[in-house]
Amino acid sequence: MSKLGRNEPCHCGSGKKYKTCCLRKDEQARQHEQEERQYEQAVRSGRIDPFAGDDDWEDDPVDDWKEEQEKDWGNEDEHDAADIHSSAPALESRNTPKIERKKLSNEDKANIDAWWTAYRDMSDPDELRGHIENFIASHPDLVGNLGLAEEPLFELEGMYVRQDRHEAYIEILSRICSEFPDAYFKGFAYFDQSMIAWFVMDGQKEKITARLTDFRKYPTDDPDKLFEVVYFLMSWNCQDILADFIPDICNEVCTSPEVIGGGEMLIPMITILMASFLDRGIDDCDPEGLAEEIKTLGSVVNPDWINPDFLKNRMGIILGKYKHWGFDGCNTRRQAMQRYDEMTSNFMGWLNANKGLDWCAAEYHRQLVLNYLGEALPEKKKPREPFPFAEKNMERLLARLTKKIMWLDSTRLFGMLNGLYWFMEFLEETLSFDQEQTRLGREACTHLFKRVYPAQRKQDFIARAWEQFPVEM
Repeated sequence: MSKLGRNEPCHCGSGKKYKTCCLRKDEQARQHEQEERQYEQAVRSGRIDPFAGDDDWEDDPVDDWKEEQEKDWGNEDEHDAADIHSSAPALESRNTPKIERKKLSNEDKANIDAWWTAYRDMSDPDELRGHIENFIASHPDLVGNLGLAEEPLFELEGMYVRQDRHEAYIEILSRICSEFPDAYFKGFAYFDQSMIAWFVMDGQKEKITARLTDFRKYPTDDPDKLFEVVYFLMSWNCQDILADFIPDICNEVCTSPEVIGGGEMLIPMITILMASFLDRGIDDCDPEGLAEEIKTLGSVVNPDWINPDFLKNRMGIILGKYKHWGFDGCNTRRQAMQRYDEMTSNFMGWLNANKGLDWCAAEYHRQLVLNYLGEALPEKKKPREPFPFAEKNMERLLARLTKKIMWLDSTRLFGMLNGLYWFMEFLEETLSFDQEQTRLGREACTHLFKRVYPAQRKQDFIARAWEQFPVEM
């Protein structure tokens, strides 16, 4: 939702000023979401013990893996935007422009009030849509003042989603976007997310770039929605679209003091740069050339990622032959997490070669599987087994790793289920799992999907994208 001034009318329709009504609640909700994002960055530390054995991990002589993983991609000690692309011109201020409201006459105010009074009693989407379209026809000059982006369009989305009529919602959004762009812009981050998801569902990926225009202009206006859109596109094989989009916003997002965890944007950015080198194959991947390209991102990047030796090893693991994976030789928790990182990197290459995932999609699913394994890994005790896929514990871990304020994050939830489903096949092919273990684990994934998907589809517009399980790209 677009930002409201403190003295503007509250978006809830109470008639009070925002500062005296919902401002505190909204700030608390945003803070909670930011804390969730920080938590997601650190989930690899693991705090759950259901898989622990009787032996303790040995003391780790080096820094905790949690601290290293939090700066795995980015350099947390550098935040000076002036150090990045030093030869590039300074970024212009890209704060969201304030849209001037029409000065209303008493008659205008009465028409708007009457519309809202009638709206309060509506529970049918066709009735509400008709109510909106009648006002558009009667008072087109007042649509920008009606406050559609403050509540009514979100209510309409929920009504249509519950009836599984996603296309009807996209129709009214498209009309408002075309005819009343100022009214649409006030909630562009939410509306564009739904439009982008629909284009993926409907096989119209060529239309997505146009819906990234405002995200490109104002990338820090709603960073939570921005990241949701980026991860959704990563999960759905949209590397070409991201390669056109991410370079324009990466520096600003990584260095903005308004964005907590902005360094996460380096994940798709570096993956995009790495993709063409990985496509060359293990013998011609040119780590020196890749290091030079990553250097152009500036000091926000972890120095490891501009080290050719590090990159050669990394790409070698991704593109290398698959082998038996386990915890042999792992005596500390940090060593176990390093092993998970290596095996999921190898899994990333397997996804690209065997499942048709582009490198961004493969990296995204790799990260989800790594997060799951890290969350399952006990902090003090050694696990009884390296691959904990019992359904009861899987359900608990998925809920913890994908929860949002009101419901579960569909992209993370279904992406993780699909990633785990594929990962079990990878384990079997590398002789790390036998056929029975794979069968039981995949049955658990399928059962969890069948349990959670119907409810998620009724409340989250984008959940419909995962209508089939497992997903075939």
